[in-house]
Amino acid sequence: MAAPLGNNYWEFREKNGPNFAFDKNSLWNEAVKYFTWISEKTWFKNEAIKSGEQAGKIIQIPTVTPMSIESFCTFADISHQTFLNYCSNNDPWKDLFEVATRIKEIIGVQQFEGATVGAFNPNIIASKLGLANRTDVTTNGKDLPASVIKIGYGSDTED
Repeated sequence: MAAPLGNNYWEFREKNGPNFAFDKNSLWNEAVKYFTWISEKTWFKNEAIKSGEQAGKIIQIPTVTPMSIESFCTFADISHQTFLNYCSNNDPWKDLFEVATRIKEIIGVQQFEGATVGAFNPNIIASKLGLANRTDVTTNGKDLPASVIKIGYGSDTED
């Protein structure tokens, strides 16, 4: 059944636009809670004592927990796609862009610095941050010369 003519139902709406889980202030407040929580979260890794009378004994070493966008999203109860939308600077998420990119940068800095000092696996963090060294080789459909193939595979023999 359609609404009756002359109704005033529109007056009952308290807000216009999409219902976001966060505005920029509450998103930042949630990030601060996450940063505090993750900094207090400790993982333990098993390591063997390498020398002395107790050599070979397994002990637990406390480690720092790396931040990640995924763990922030889980903590904040939003999807990863929602966070990417916040970072897009597109309507209707423009108001969240500055805060979301700041959160992303803080997480990236913590990952990078943690990998730099050896707290995190540098290979995993480099891959996560897109810092892996890559060589793009293209031949446009042509065969590679034999000399390039030998150099590429480290062969030191000659034909």
